[in-house]
Amino acid sequence: MDLAKESVYWIFRIMIVAIAITIVILILGSISDYNIDADETQSYILKNKIIMDDDCLAYSDYRTHVGMIDKNKFNKLHLQNCISKSTGVRLNLTYDKFSEEILINNDLADKIDFCYDEETFYCEREKYFLILNDNSKEIPSILAIDTIKLR
Repeated sequence: MDLAKESVYWIFRIMIVAIAITIVILILGSISDYNIDADETQSYILKNKIIMDDDCLAYSDYRTHVGMIDKNKFNKLHLQNCISKSTGVRLNLTYDKFSEEILINNDLADKIDFCYDEETFYCEREKYFLILNDNSKEIPSILAIDTIKLR
């Protein structure tokens, strides 16, 4: 009688271990299928650097203000020093019915109209609703950032 009872316990133990191993294999399989797109990650980092780094557009006095950009920093020379040359960037700042556009790395940035060719170019567009600081005057604004990179 003890032998039959013990064999039933072993069958349940083997079933529990098999279920646990199956769950672990399914979890590891789903993790290994996850792909990280390097172009997408680089574009995300670049766009956040543009609006959050005080060396780029972020407004800073005694601290860096998140969600606020400095109008005095919105010029081509300043942004060329901030952004790498391997990616083309088009920045379009709209505020108070005015619109300003800056192209960084003109060789790529002027090809943004060819973004439909996904085999040759990687393109991404993001709009940010920010506060523009213009000589201590705060103005609601929209900053559209287009990035383009050769694949």
